[in-house]
Amino acid sequence: MVDMARVWPILCQFGIGGLLCAVGVWAGLSSGYLDMKLKDDRRLVAVIVGGFVGLLVLSCAFTFWLPFVGGGDAS
Repeated sequence: MVDMARVWPILCQFGIGGLLCAVGVWAGLSSGYLDMKLKDDRRLVAVIVGGFVGLLVLSCAFTFWLPFVGGGDAS
């Protein structure tokens, strides 16, 4: 079982960071700076979302799965 000292940083980083990122993307879309009709802007938003999800998966893997691989205690 993973203690909450490892979980809280992920929740703070990706919860609050995701909220701030979503506000920034929303501001870009609502102001007209990003236009989803343009291929480059769609790609940029996809890279932002994909990067966020990719880093979340990587962080969760190193926190919840990889420390327990190999049978040894990595604590």
